[in-house]
Amino acid sequence: MKISFGTIILACVILLGCGNNKSNIDICRCLTEPGDSEWTIDNNDACNDAISKELGVDNWEEINMNKNPDINARFDSLANRCQ
Repeated sequence: MKISFGTIILACVILLGCGNNKSNIDICRCLTEPGDSEWTIDNNDACNDAISKELGVDNWEEINMNKNPDINARFDSLANRCQ
């Protein structure tokens, strides 16, 4: 039986979760790392997903914090944990 390199990679991604594991992202690093750092650029989507999940929203960047005091308080609490 001949197995191609592509098949091995696909199996790795599907079965083993190889690649960027968003659940292991350091949210505090997301909030404190300079926005132009290589790490931030490489992890931007994972950071946004993790922050959104932590706040309980679909996309935290679309939330008007001034009009959503509960979410704003959750964000402030998250930010304070990271200081």
